[in-house]
Amino acid sequence: MRKRIQGRTLSRNMTQRKALKRTMLVSLVNSEGGIRTTLAKAKELKPFAERMITRAKKVKDNDKNSLAVIIRQLKKDVTTETAKKLITIAKNYKSRNGGYLRIVKLAPRKSDSAEIAMLQWVNLATGGEEIAKNKKTEDKKLKGKNKSESINNKSKADQSESGKSDK
Repeated sequence: MRKRIQGRTLSRNMTQRKALKRTMLVSLVNSEGGIRTTLAKAKELKPFAERMITRAKKVKDNDKNSLAVIIRQLKKDVTTETAKKLITIAKNYKSRNGGYLRIVKLAPRKSDSAEIAMLQWVNLATGGEEIAKNKKTEDKKLKGKNKSESINNKSKADQSESGKSDK
């Protein structure tokens, strides 16, 4: 029984899982749009990355001591360059309490039908809000078309029934 056992094994031992999370975090920080990975890996990486951003947010403005302390804490998991990039990313999320990343499901991989997902920054993702707005307007247009089509179909059915009754 897996009582109180959290997380996914991802077919790896503990040290390999830690290394996987760290390298994926570096890839995520270095990429602007996000990274494509399997859904299980994305779900496992999201809380790890969000904890790192929360740690990086604790840097006080223009305080070199707090900056050094936070970089030292982050260096336990990532390189110094990545830690500095995390701190600059964290500055964009000062007013946000969690939820820095989103997981977008994509089409399954052709070779093995694995579920693929895109892990991307919420505000840093390019066009994320625009896509959502466009989708809403398309849905409204489709609803309007469906209503007009159903009205046209009903009127055609009424005409055909009235034509049958006249004969």
